[in-house]
Amino acid sequence: MRKIKYLTLLSSLFLVACATGGNHRLDQSLQHYVGQTADQVRSQLDLNKMGFKATQEPTQTAESLSYTIFRDMNIPMGTPNISHSVSMGAPMPPPSNGGYNIEMKCQIGFALKGEIVQSIGYSGRAC
Repeated sequence: MRKIKYLTLLSSLFLVACATGGNHRLDQSLQHYVGQTADQVRSQLDLNKMGFKATQEPTQTAESLSYTIFRDMNIPMGTPNISHSVSMGAPMPPPSNGGYNIEMKCQIGFALKGEIVQSIGYSGRAC
């Protein structure tokens, strides 16, 4: 029974992470930085205003400029008695036994060549 609960939790987590569509929206918002300098990205990009919880400062090397963002995912646990709700014609109540709140991380990497952004890449589950 415990294995089923863990499998349900992992499946829910996977579905929520995939259903967010954040990567596509984020990618569209960041594409105009390709061709700009790392300094321009640092001065213009405000991930907090875009609705993301981000670390304070990006990290930069000669080849990359990277930002870390976080997204809180609430994974509900438990399901109502569907057969009872449907047979009575009543709306299904939300689960009352809580869930799990998981903070997921995404790394946004701007590939640099001579301080100029060449491309943007993402890694992590919150993108």
